[in-house]
Amino acid sequence: MRWRTISMADKPVQQGASEQRIGTVHRLKAWFANHQLVAVETLLKLLQKPTTTILTWLVVAIALTLPGALWMTVDNVQQLGGQLQQSGRMSVYLQPGISNAQGQQLATKIDGWSQVAAADYVSAEQALAEFQASTGLGAALELLSENPLPAVILVEPPLGLQPQALEGLRLRLAEQPLVDDVQVDMRWVQRLLAILQLGERMIWVLGSLLALAIVLVVGNTVRLSIAAHEDEIRVIKLVGGTNAYVRRPFLYLGVWIGMVGGLMCWLLLVLCWWLLSGPVMSLAELYGSTFTLQPLSAGAALLLLGAAVVMAWLGAWWSVSRHLHHIEPQA
Repeated sequence: MRWRTISMADKPVQQGASEQRIGTVHRLKAWFANHQLVAVETLLKLLQKPTTTILTWLVVAIALTLPGALWMTVDNVQQLGGQLQQSGRMSVYLQPGISNAQGQQLATKIDGWSQVAAADYVSAEQALAEFQASTGLGAALELLSENPLPAVILVEPPLGLQPQALEGLRLRLAEQPLVDDVQVDMRWVQRLLAILQLGERMIWVLGSLLALAIVLVVGNTVRLSIAAHEDEIRVIKLVGGTNAYVRRPFLYLGVWIGMVGGLMCWLLLVLCWWLLSGPVMSLAELYGSTFTLQPLSAGAALLLLGAAVVMAWLGAWWSVSRHLHHIEPQA
């Protein structure tokens, strides 16, 4: 890694009769120019060793792909939960003799509650027709003198509603004057919420461990680069180079490793989604569902990329701060 002439932003201004007045604008221009030069030279230096660089990028990408894939899985489970939630919906059975107008009016009232996602009214005649179609007992049911099935309101609560709130909603529904009974599969809802909470916790735990791995990998890479340029660092310090000037190329080394590794992680996640979307869609069609596997959202992808850059930068900062003060010009 080569260092160019020290910019005026890093070079201390000499005091005395020959003092040069440098304006703030010129200092900023020199500072930005030096950063741009160092960033480009660092990237070119990385590309000069393609095998080692690609392996480092792959390590970072794979470390990010694991929590990213788990994140994508949890997002799809949440979306699938909106369709599977019908298994945990509340069935509100109305009293016998209720007219369709009264039942529809009550369903409209319940649908307006804040704790209800949807409320659909099913008349007794519609319930009987669906039962006949699903069981094949149409001929036997026609022998009955009257319809034995009551009208029902199918109430679907929001997916994120806590079990205590669900129980409160069930009691509120049971208190309605036209309601005969309320049934709900609370256990399925609790299991679904527990699975989602476990997945979110696993994302944080796995992500934290792999973030530490990225810091260590980048730190070790920067340490090797510092050892390879130890003599150059001593010369630069000997001619007046500041620690910030010496540190800068290694920090950009970490930034490039994190940025390209994050982009490769996004490509791996897109590849995983492309490979799995077809089989998942076929499986969903066998169960009569319209569920489709969704890729990682743009916000989540940007967050992963930002996390990769920050973790790699921290690894570079930790390594260069640890080893730089041991390298001093020899007297």
